[in-house]
Amino acid sequence: MNKKFLWTFVIFIAASLACCLPFVGSSDEASSGNTEDLTDSDGGMPGMDTDTYEMIVENAALLDPVSLSPVQRQILNVKGSPNRFTIMFSDELREETWYYDHLGYQVTLRNGEVYTESDDGTPVDAVDFVSVYYPWQFNGQMGLSELLAVSETESFAVESLEETFQEDLSLVYLQGLDAGFRGDRILYIRSIPIGAGARDIPITEEVTEVPDQPASATGLTAIEQAHVGTHVYQMTCTFSDGSSLSEVDEITWQFSEEGVIADESEPAPKIAENYYGRDDGSDEFFYLFSMDTIIWSGSMSGPDEEGNDITITFSCTLIQE
Repeated sequence: MNKKFLWTFVIFIAASLACCLPFVGSSDEASSGNTEDLTDSDGGMPGMDTDTYEMIVENAALLDPVSLSPVQRQILNVKGSPNRFTIMFSDELREETWYYDHLGYQVTLRNGEVYTESDDGTPVDAVDFVSVYYPWQFNGQMGLSELLAVSETESFAVESLEETFQEDLSLVYLQGLDAGFRGDRILYIRSIPIGAGARDIPITEEVTEVPDQPASATGLTAIEQAHVGTHVYQMTCTFSDGSSLSEVDEITWQFSEEGVIADESEPAPKIAENYYGRDDGSDEFFYLFSMDTIIWSGSMSGPDEEGNDITITFSCTLIQE
């Protein structure tokens, strides 16, 4: 990794730990801030040269979930979702560290492959908090508007570091999240756990299986409810043999105690919130749901035309029409 980039990231983390900025738009007198003080300065966040900031997501595809690698899916199968995480972006590199403080485990992945991991099996004492976010919600092309859309809030604070480092660097603070920017390019994302009740993941000393989703529709997330029933999707797929597919398809989704069922297929058990998967030894199917999009990935094994056993991996993006 570029040493200058790594040093910038370390400075960002140190600065964010040392600072406690008020959130813009707070109604609490003790935590209220002046938007102009935070934004109307040299080297401020791009687009932040006025008293207000209009959130416009020009490319909705930037809000689509990031595809998970087979390694990441396996970690989720065994460990569940991390209770906190950090993601760094540099050129073509996406480096993310998933922390499982309640298990005494952490793993760093580079472009979806394990780079380092630590598993001493010693849980952090009194860990009772988790992040409200997931690593696959963020990508290196996001800007402030996309971060606000993911956080579903208009409250944020921004701090310029240009005077200190003579470079167009900024820190942005949102609820349960902070991020670093060079100009309008995102450099890192760090989740800040804010409470065990924030989302439903098991906080135990050992996790071998994620509990099944409740059968009642009231147990579904808003994202899952958006796909219940029959919907029409624009589906685009790519396959490891170089072929591709693009078509409009109608799919019926059912959520039950056994997981999610696409049309008449076998149930795919719940792995994490909005994420389901099934591995029967020859075929793998994984579904990652967002509000209007589904990432469907996996692999299929079987004989080719010449009778040779082959395995083909695939990744499909389904956009609800």
